[in-house]
Amino acid sequence: MKKRALIVLFFACILLGATGLTEYLFYRQDEAVWVQNFENRLHKQEKWADDILKSFRDSVQIGQEDCEKDVIFLGFHEGKLFFWTDELMGNKELYRLLTQSGNFVKLGNTYYEVRHKCYNVQDYFALLRIKDAYPYNSKYVKDKFGSFLKIAEENASLVEVLPAGVAGAHLIRDNNKVPLFSLIYDKAYKEQGANYVLIILYLISFLCLFHVYDALLKVTVSWKKQLLIFVGFVVLLGSIRGFMLHYEIPSCIYRLPIFMDHVSEGLLVTSIGDLLLSTFCIFNVIYITFYNIKINYENELFRRYRYLIACLFIFAIFLYVDFYNFAIDLVVANMSVHLNVAQLIDVGVASIIAFIAISLGGLVILYGIFGSVFFLHHFLSFRSMARITTLVCFVLWGVSDLLELYTNFWDCLFIWGVMMIVTANKYLLKRDIQRSVYMLGIFLLSVYIVMITKKYEHYKEQRQRLEYATELIEERDYNFEKYLVELNHAICSSTVLAFWAELGNDVQAEMFLQTNLLDMKGYNYYSDITFCREGDRLVLADKGNQCDCRAYFDQIIKSAGYRLGQTNFYAIRVFDGFVTYIGRFHFGDVDLFLRFDAEKDEGGIGYPQILSRKSGIVNDPVYTYSYAKYLKGELVSSSGEFVYGKKLKHWGDNKGAGVLMVDKDHFSHMLIAVDDYNTLIISLPERMFALYYMNALYTFLVCMLLASYGLFFNFNNNSAFSKGTLKARIKNSVISLIFLLLVLLTALSIFINTKSFEGRHKAKAIEFLKYVNRELEQLDCVDRMQCPDIVNTLSNMSELLMIDINIYSLDGELVATSRPDIFELDFRGSLINPRALQAINKQGATSYIEREDIGELNYMAAYMPLVLDNGKTYILNVPYFAQNDELNLDIIIMVVITVNIAIIMMVVAFVLSGLLAERVTKPLKLVNDKLRKMRIGGKNEKISYKDKDELGVLVQEYNNMVDKLEESISQLARTERESAWREMARQIAHEIKNPLTPMKLNIQFMLRSLQMEDTEKFKQRFKDLSAMLMEQIDNMAATASTFSDFAKMSVTHNEVLKLDEVLRNCSLLFENAIATIHYDAEYNLNVYADREQMCRVIVNLLKNAEQSIPVERQGEVWITLKGIGDQVEIRIKDNGCGIPEDIQKKIFEPNFTTKSSGSGLGLAICRRIIENFGGEIGFTTTLGVGTEFYIIMNKYDAQAKD
Repeated sequence: MKKRALIVLFFACILLGATGLTEYLFYRQDEAVWVQNFENRLHKQEKWADDILKSFRDSVQIGQEDCEKDVIFLGFHEGKLFFWTDELMGNKELYRLLTQSGNFVKLGNTYYEVRHKCYNVQDYFALLRIKDAYPYNSKYVKDKFGSFLKIAEENASLVEVLPAGVAGAHLIRDNNKVPLFSLIYDKAYKEQGANYVLIILYLISFLCLFHVYDALLKVTVSWKKQLLIFVGFVVLLGSIRGFMLHYEIPSCIYRLPIFMDHVSEGLLVTSIGDLLLSTFCIFNVIYITFYNIKINYENELFRRYRYLIACLFIFAIFLYVDFYNFAIDLVVANMSVHLNVAQLIDVGVASIIAFIAISLGGLVILYGIFGSVFFLHHFLSFRSMARITTLVCFVLWGVSDLLELYTNFWDCLFIWGVMMIVTANKYLLKRDIQRSVYMLGIFLLSVYIVMITKKYEHYKEQRQRLEYATELIEERDYNFEKYLVELNHAICSSTVLAFWAELGNDVQAEMFLQTNLLDMKGYNYYSDITFCREGDRLVLADKGNQCDCRAYFDQIIKSAGYRLGQTNFYAIRVFDGFVTYIGRFHFGDVDLFLRFDAEKDEGGIGYPQILSRKSGIVNDPVYTYSYAKYLKGELVSSSGEFVYGKKLKHWGDNKGAGVLMVDKDHFSHMLIAVDDYNTLIISLPERMFALYYMNALYTFLVCMLLASYGLFFNFNNNSAFSKGTLKARIKNSVISLIFLLLVLLTALSIFINTKSFEGRHKAKAIEFLKYVNRELEQLDCVDRMQCPDIVNTLSNMSELLMIDINIYSLDGELVATSRPDIFELDFRGSLINPRALQAINKQGATSYIEREDIGELNYMAAYMPLVLDNGKTYILNVPYFAQNDELNLDIIIMVVITVNIAIIMMVVAFVLSGLLAERVTKPLKLVNDKLRKMRIGGKNEKISYKDKDELGVLVQEYNNMVDKLEESISQLARTERESAWREMARQIAHEIKNPLTPMKLNIQFMLRSLQMEDTEKFKQRFKDLSAMLMEQIDNMAATASTFSDFAKMSVTHNEVLKLDEVLRNCSLLFENAIATIHYDAEYNLNVYADREQMCRVIVNLLKNAEQSIPVERQGEVWITLKGIGDQVEIRIKDNGCGIPEDIQKKIFEPNFTTKSSGSGLGLAICRRIIENFGGEIGFTTTLGVGTEFYIIMNKYDAQAKD
């Protein structure tokens, strides 16, 4: 074993070194490597694009499968566009830009590398998307590199694309060595692409450490050495984990997304990946240690400090539970994970991994409890365990409450409850029931995990709600304030604006400000520009009167303004539901006031989401809140799903209450008294935490999967879930079959329902598109170049119907739209989807629907021919954003319901499979028990089974075998009895005949002496001879008595015996004969046997132990009695000479003895007595050290007898 451990360790070191060297040489974090990889990937894509271009001739044959999103193909005939593969393109100057801008060009918001090919009068271009560079970034608009360049989205902002030849930048060339552009990498940039082969090799090396640790513990006999190995391995493992955390090594592992979301530095749990690694390490260390621990439970040290050891075990479990709570709170509060996996909404890969890691960490608690009870039951009685557990848990509850630890009463109650269940399981229950208790323990653990995760997620939600409340109370837009800081610098440093303002030309100053300085794209604010001079009057539109211009703005700033840092902008906090900012700038005797008021409505979903910056600088909250603001008890503004009343009095009096939580109308409401006049209410639907306790089934399933594959409860072979028994195979087969069926049915159901939902939504889309078509076909003109009013018409229709409308010519060019901003800002090209154009123009389709996307926003786009009453034909396009959200919601709800039903069925199947396996194997188990108890000469019972199935046939065969066996036993018994009596007669004759010959010779000698010797001398010789003859006669009588006793063995008087009393009484007989007797017996262990014969067995074994001890050695005998499941075990151990190997097999044979005197029937009689009681007897021996005899008998069960 040691040799194998060394081989594994050597292999792990070689593998680790080779993997690390490979990563350093080919995957290290180095700018030169990054640039080289970037160019290689670009050249590979260039070759692919060039191969496609080579296939273009007079006509273009390219299928949709040959197109990539990151490569756009264009075709021009004499400078006129006739072919394109992506609707993102569209520019009147496109041909000139492509032919005159070289190999690198920016079109709209994207940088492209241009690959060009000429064929006759055709020009073909392949545009390789290098990077999107939008005017701003949001949830739906994000700068990204082409996917073929393999730069992670998180790194896109850290790599700047510049023109070729910029000093200090990395020059990128094409495959012809022509310079294209330059790259600058930020210092924070790190490659995030993971090499999974290297990761697997690292994990194999890591697992080899645990294998070596397991092998070392297995070959180590002394528990003290095992303790040193344990401490050393824990220190080594802790050092490795600390090194990994501090230096983020191996880097290929820390490039995985689950390692990116850091909490803080220097903690054991810093990311989801680290949480998984840490729980895996803790679990394996605990598992391997408990499984391989070798302890002499008879050690006086352990027995002396057993109560202290028990307290330390419980305290260690308590500490781990506290750390476990801390880790969950850390993960939930600081990482973007959502553990309500039963809802499946906002549950990503990180959330699932965190859920598995938390479940694995929970198994450590349960494993620690089972291991502790398994260890302590050798020293403590059930009553002692119960008392210690109760007392320690009560004290720890008080300590946790006093010190305000993470643990509380419910955590201590959980520890106490599981400890008591496992203790009762170990001490009181039968082995068949113990596995059910294991499942009960896992279920209780699952409920506990869900309770604490819900608690910390509830804390997180309340913190988030308070943060949201702070933002609403302050009425500030932190995203817009960042822009105001930049605008403040631009205005203060603008000499042109200052020139026009000081000159008094307000019109030019305002025009310059709006044209050159104000960039309101993506900000939903109305702007107002006012120039004030001494004596200027301002007309207030809402009041109809006039006031001093400067005084008006100064009063607002003074009363409600909050200055933004060192800028000239102020946030105006009036608590009216609107966000307002005012900027004040001085240019000589002129004051410039800039006022920004947030729009009430952001304009809906779809294109407005693309045009809004607010939708995406911060991630949208997981929880969908409604809120209301009350000023002096009157509702001033509200938003969200909940309908608030006009008056605050419906909510009661909250003055001075600070924060008050109220549950009303299936919502959780947080009432915040801002001051004596203002109140804010933030509401959350109760459904956000619906189905949370369904997570217990998910946790139970995860834990049982781990347990079922041998990672858990493997203290001994009797309790391993992974045993290949028929019952386990039936259970696993049923579970696997049901699992596969449920997976297939769930996937099929999701697929069919998804297609059904999509079909219904497409039908709705077509009907809706027809309605728009009917409205538009009545118009005479829809081309904005010919009738500019069409834009207003489409905008009004768009606002009324909450949709966007695009109209294209039959050539694919955009002629009118309800949202010109989306095209003017180049978020979408002016060309139609080429597949829609092909379907409607070439194939004559009456409608066409396809999924499209703008940035990160995916939607359903519907197309239809639009024929005006005057005969002009166009193509109508409506992007269905709202319907897409409805479709996604329908699909999500359906998936949630289907998956949760499948999980419930899986858990039910898991439980029912156990019952089914129990029912199927019960007759087999009964047959097995009967066969195990079958004894020749004993009473063998038949099995009652009425079903006429395969098991019934087996039972019938067993019963027939019992009848035949009884007959064979009777015949064999007669034969053996005759043989035994013959053997006994021979032995008796031998034992009696041996002394008769010398007795006869002595009597003959006496007769001769009578004739030859004198009377006195003869009397003395006669007296000596008589004594010798009497002794021989006594020996013959003793021999006859021994054989007589052996013959009378079958007569028994069985009763319920308390073994501890029998052992104690028998040991008292040898107190003076043996120097030291160690006595250790469990109480209340009863058997059903004959008292006299049982005492005879014990006395015989103790007598043998006494006689085996050499004279020069101080004798010691150990007598132990303990219960093992439904059996009892008696052990009698001595420190005698031991039994030589050549005679060990003969020790229980009749007439065999190692003594100079005796019949050799003692151990044979003992064996026959024990076997008649249904038990077994055996021994272990070491020559020169001693021998230990053991007796195993069935425990007496009063209930079973009743």
